Amino acid sequence: MPELDTLLVGAEIIDGTGSGRQRCHIGIRGERIEYVGQSPDVQAVNTVDCRGMLITPGLIDPHSHSDWSVLGNRDAFSTIHQGVTTEVVGNCGVTYAPLGEQDAASTQSALRSLGFEGPVDWRSFGEFLQRVHSDATAQNLMWFVGHTAISSTARWRAEREGGDERNERVRLLEEAMEAGAIGFSSGLEYGAGRFARTEELAELARVAGRRNGMYASHIRNRDQGLGEAVDEFFDIVDAGQLRAQLSHLNVRHGTGAEPGAWERAAERVVGERQRGTDVLADMTPYPHGIGMAAGLLPGWLIDRPAAEAAELLKDREIRDRVRNDSDRYWRFVHRGQWERVRLGVSPTHPEWEGLSFPEIAELHGLDEWDCLFDVLAAAGPDLGGVQLLGQLFTDDHLAEAIAHDHFLLGVDAYTTRRDGPLHARTLHPLFYYGHTHYLAQHVPAGTLSLEEAVRKMTGMVADHFGIRDRGYLREGAFADVVVFDPAILQRTDTWTLPTQYAEAARHVWVNGVPVISYATHTGQRPGRFLPHQS
Repeated sequence: MPELDTLLVGAEIIDGTGSGRQRCHIGIRGERIEYVGQSPDVQAVNTVDCRGMLITPGLIDPHSHSDWSVLGNRDAFSTIHQGVTTEVVGNCGVTYAPLGEQDAASTQSALRSLGFEGPVDWRSFGEFLQRVHSDATAQNLMWFVGHTAISSTARWRAEREGGDERNERVRLLEEAMEAGAIGFSSGLEYGAGRFARTEELAELARVAGRRNGMYASHIRNRDQGLGEAVDEFFDIVDAGQLRAQLSHLNVRHGTGAEPGAWERAAERVVGERQRGTDVLADMTPYPHGIGMAAGLLPGWLIDRPAAEAAELLKDREIRDRVRNDSDRYWRFVHRGQWERVRLGVSPTHPEWEGLSFPEIAELHGLDEWDCLFDVLAAAGPDLGGVQLLGQLFTDDHLAEAIAHDHFLLGVDAYTTRRDGPLHARTLHPLFYYGHTHYLAQHVPAGTLSLEEAVRKMTGMVADHFGIRDRGYLREGAFADVVVFDPAILQRTDTWTLPTQYAEAARHVWVNGVPVISYATHTGQRPGRFLPHQS
């Protein structure tokens, strides 16, 4: 065998299939894994002693929002340091393309708050992909296009040019998939997604289905209307006869879900898969999650342009009406459980980010509702960019979903960094330890084995999303490889906001290039755009 570039020796490997670990050498040449075996005669330019370590495929996040932050964090610091080499982005219907002129200013403001200072000079989805990938990224990215972006841009173009909004939606989706999107995502609990008709989504599903695409959805309801929302999801999937991902299928604690609602929803996923539908769900690692503040607002207000809705929220009568008409989305807020809510992102009140609303209320001298209204009103056209962080799930519910054999393990966050605007807006360990948390907390707790956790974060994800030659440690696969130190995993406190990046992933290769070496970022950006392949 010709000399390898790099040989990893002495470790146990977990290959991504769910099989038990075995002791093997891993050899890398160029961008591929060239050798997996135990021969003592294999030679390499560089040999890495991995005794006492575990080697896994690069982790793949099936539900990421790193498309929001990648322009301000091309080095993917927080995620690559956890061993995440590929992220499936563009989820929950919210992408920054396609983009109509009416949304350009708010997009510029949102991206500045996430560390990007460049011009927002793209309009099509393809132009946005070109902007992201023309300057390289540390991780591989696979993209959905967001239904909300399609809908908003189609409406603007139809109004401006006198065209047909329906035809514009179809054209924009076809254009995005031609540029490489794997399909489209929807977010039906907030924003324009709340007003999307099932038939509108089904029509787009048929378009994506004809191209062997996918549909991912943050469904319309995950509490007292969970069953109906799951029914709608599968109606859309059936219409398009396409592969599908039911995003973060969970039930928020104390929000009125019927007993057994989640179990029935999970059983529906199993049944549909047995019937031949290529569908899986995913779960998040913490009891906490990100939410859009605008999702709390009633339809009669949020259906207006963001700047107009924000202006109306300055009015006392409007505020009183919203207080009484807020039983939606995070329903526990309507029930007064503000201690479960922190301010995540606010373009105008960064000094409050990370604080709970009772803490903000004490500082501001007003009650929690008025504090939220002040934040939203001040945001103006950026109202849709205000994010919350909520304590959403019980530990038992988390464990049940994470262990379920039809659930992938995602994080539902975005890559961040320990400096600049991004750091100020990600004051929760979710952003720095979300992936590590599965391995450092849920595995030792007995929720699932380490081999199964790795499978649900690598090979199982690659198979479902059609990510070719990734997700497994096998000869011929792309060399997305992670060396973990189990001793560091064991002692890592993933509940506390770290003072540095995660350290258990000692070495990380992406496409054969070392991005993390001895827990230090090398500055390399070998990541690739992973386009849809029919």
